[in-house]
Amino acid sequence: MSAGLLFGALSLSACAHVQRLNPAHWHAHWPWQHTAPLAEPVVTELVVEAAAGAVAPTVPQTWDRNTLRVALNSVAGEGEFSLRPLEGHDWPIRLEFAVQPGAFAHLEVRGAQRVILSVPASGGVAVLPMPLGVVAPETKSLTLHYGP
Repeated sequence: MSAGLLFGALSLSACAHVQRLNPAHWHAHWPWQHTAPLAEPVVTELVVEAAAGAVAPTVPQTWDRNTLRVALNSVAGEGEFSLRPLEGHDWPIRLEFAVQPGAFAHLEVRGAQRVILSVPASGGVAVLPMPLGVVAPETKSLTLHYGP
């Protein structure tokens, strides 16, 4: 009788192991079944100001580690606007611009220094890092001119 009880106990404990071997249970642990990472939340660190009589473009801003990424995907053709930090905020240490290739050829950034960034003609969204030194702590605003 004791052998029958032992066999029954072993049979019941094996059920948990059989369930783990079930292929329908495996799919939850496959590496390609994980959900995509969440998009970075949109922040407002810089104020966008357009020239008199012009409409300010919508430029979403997100943090990529310690770099503020300003998305210029909706900007095309030729134009100009300025960026300044929110009241009570400082300039981010690093700044980069996400641009749509072919929307315009060059992005001129004027602050403590002037730099011209070339935009690729084709491909996916390009990220253009701004060199350090273009923005100094005493810089009031950056002027961005995009166009040919």
